[in-house]
Amino acid sequence: MTTVSVAPGQHLAWLADRIARLDRPYLITGSQAAYQYHRWLTPLENLAFIQVYAVDVLEWRRLAGDGCAVFETPPTTAQVRAARNSIVLEPTLKPGRYQRRQIIEGMAFVAPEDLCLDLVERARGETSPAEAAAILIALRDTVDWRILLAQAGQRGLARRLGVLIEVTSVELGADLAPAWFVAQLHRLATAEQLNSQDYPVMRRRAPLETYPALAERWGVRLRLPHHVIGKVVLDLSTHSRPVLQPVGR
Repeated sequence: MTTVSVAPGQHLAWLADRIARLDRPYLITGSQAAYQYHRWLTPLENLAFIQVYAVDVLEWRRLAGDGCAVFETPPTTAQVRAARNSIVLEPTLKPGRYQRRQIIEGMAFVAPEDLCLDLVERARGETSPAEAAAILIALRDTVDWRILLAQAGQRGLARRLGVLIEVTSVELGADLAPAWFVAQLHRLATAEQLNSQDYPVMRRRAPLETYPALAERWGVRLRLPHHVIGKVVLDLSTHSRPVLQPVGR
């Protein structure tokens, strides 16, 4: 567990108040957690995804009421608009993830390493890989690269993470990750089964593969337009320290 001092802000006060009523393990995940790390893509203020132990779901359901709706599957836009606040329960919490949690202003958030891999794994469009890249750019000096490497290997995500990191480095004009990390990640990637699907999965197939040399190196069919990560780099450089700095090796 890590404690950090970045404040979630007043927009999560409603969630903090409700969580305080339960003495149960949890992790705030999804867009609310991503925003705590990258401060880039602002989430809906009234919607939070919370990872919990399956045995505790019944207890978490009791948070419903008084303007708060509790869902166990992603709600529709109409359902979110109908409630003042909404919580989506994900009954998939595991001890390892909980141990790696980060405490921000007294609230438990999924570790950035775990969240990045979640975003890489679930990518069904451009937003998830963009947010993963944004987290890694924003936290590149503090991310635990060894944990990221180990978890990528365990989850079979070395190919996808590797190509995303190298694409981001291209757009940065500098190395995003340490050289030792990329080398070891590539060794893990070569042992993974080749992924026959496009990455990320898109509703409409991009007319051409982008970054063809990197796609071939990592063994994926990359369908990620250049502007996606390019915009992340541009946006982050306008409200934070310069991002075009080589990472320490």
